[in-house]
Amino acid sequence: MNKSGVLDRIGDDPILRRATKKDTRLSVTENIMMLERGRDELLLANYLDLRPLYINKGRDYIRNFLGTVPELETRKKISKRFPDDAGLLDMLIQHGIIVPRDFTRNAIPETPQLSFDNIKGMSLYLLLSQSCNMGCVYCLNGTESYQKGKDLMMSKEVAFRSVDRCLESLNPDGWLEVIFFGGEPLLNWPLAKQTVLYCEEALKERHAGKKIKYHFTSNLSILPDDLIEWATRYDFTFLCDVDGPKEIHDRCRPFKDGTSSHDATVKNIDRLNKAELPVFLRSTVTSLNHDHLPEISKYHKEIGGKTSAFVPLNPFNSDEDILDERLLPSPQKIIEGMTEIYTSRIWNEAELYPFNTYRSRLMPGARTVQGCGAPHGNTPVVTVNGDVYPCIYLVGISRFYMGNIMDESYPDRSVLQRMYDFLHVDHREDCKECAWRYICSGACPLGRLMLWNNPAASERVRNYCNEIKCDYTRKIFELLLWERGKQAAATLLEGDNCRDAGCFTDAGIS
Repeated sequence: MNKSGVLDRIGDDPILRRATKKDTRLSVTENIMMLERGRDELLLANYLDLRPLYINKGRDYIRNFLGTVPELETRKKISKRFPDDAGLLDMLIQHGIIVPRDFTRNAIPETPQLSFDNIKGMSLYLLLSQSCNMGCVYCLNGTESYQKGKDLMMSKEVAFRSVDRCLESLNPDGWLEVIFFGGEPLLNWPLAKQTVLYCEEALKERHAGKKIKYHFTSNLSILPDDLIEWATRYDFTFLCDVDGPKEIHDRCRPFKDGTSSHDATVKNIDRLNKAELPVFLRSTVTSLNHDHLPEISKYHKEIGGKTSAFVPLNPFNSDEDILDERLLPSPQKIIEGMTEIYTSRIWNEAELYPFNTYRSRLMPGARTVQGCGAPHGNTPVVTVNGDVYPCIYLVGISRFYMGNIMDESYPDRSVLQRMYDFLHVDHREDCKECAWRYICSGACPLGRLMLWNNPAASERVRNYCNEIKCDYTRKIFELLLWERGKQAAATLLEGDNCRDAGCFTDAGIS
């Protein structure tokens, strides 16, 4: 590759331009990420400025080349030692692997206070019902926190006030996703309809410019007669758990009386599909199905899912009780299953969770310091009596109580600030030195939050949470990084001949 071509790709970045000058003292970035695969593949990236560089072969040659940079220091001396590798050097500079010795791109600055202004979007979870007709073996709704025995239903006053207050907090061009949740929200279908009409007939005019959309998280074992009509008119979307084909699903998600729920759920998914309504499918991964993830993913497609999602079991319910430890899946089996699903292209990347969510973090300059929107107050969960919590899994836990939507006690932003400070990857001993911290952002924070001051958690539960947080999450990002590197390499090859592109495909050996 000629030098001018690389300079064109470097663009106006003064740091990279300076690194191409012959007398600039150079170094390998302290932020290097180096992955190896197969016999000879190598992936290099600067984890603070992700532009992954894929090397198809010549791994040892590249490692040796990088090892000489601290000794040789300048382009002039490097070019003398490696006269045929000017293109390789420029490529490594372009990807932020080799930088001026005096240059350090520091970690992102501290954010001492969260900002609650200029909110672009919110996902409001309304617990229309805190009861359910299912008896899932891993139910996360605690008996006390969800008061499951009382058949509690939300009132329209609470629902209306919730959407009012969320819309008031948004930017003039912001969006609100109203998520009907439970328990099973379709047990309170009349309130869902009232809430939609209130949004459409009263709030849209009052909040012109703000968008409102509607979503149901439901087991879909029941389908009100007029739901399809309403869903079609107001563009509802649906998320439903299907944990596998019939035998597996019924083992995990039977009705309360222990009978099969599979056929009812799949029949209603089919009805929604025929009405061209999107149904996103999810599987909770436990020891009961962790051996069957590729099979489950294919089944999701077979029954008409728009997407396929896999979520490792959260071992705590909202009462902070530990679920039966025999349900804990093997993190290694999850990794193997998800790797097979991803590499076999059963689904494309945009349709497969968590890949479709994590991929947005693999952009140059993209950095996040905690793993979800909960500490920002963007996912409020409102119970039937109006109490608000920052996450569906934290309902009823007093230390996460944010006030009541019906009065001025909400929002208690000190709760969010404590969460943010606790989860910030630069504050945590187990994260702050990790090269992956601004990519994974500490992963889903739920395990950390539930382990926080929970003496009931066994060593096995703690190890499981840590392996899911680190090993599993890292594997997802590794797969994405390899794919990004290969895509970038293929794009360059389209515009350069093989010898000029050899600096990353043949590692200068051609």
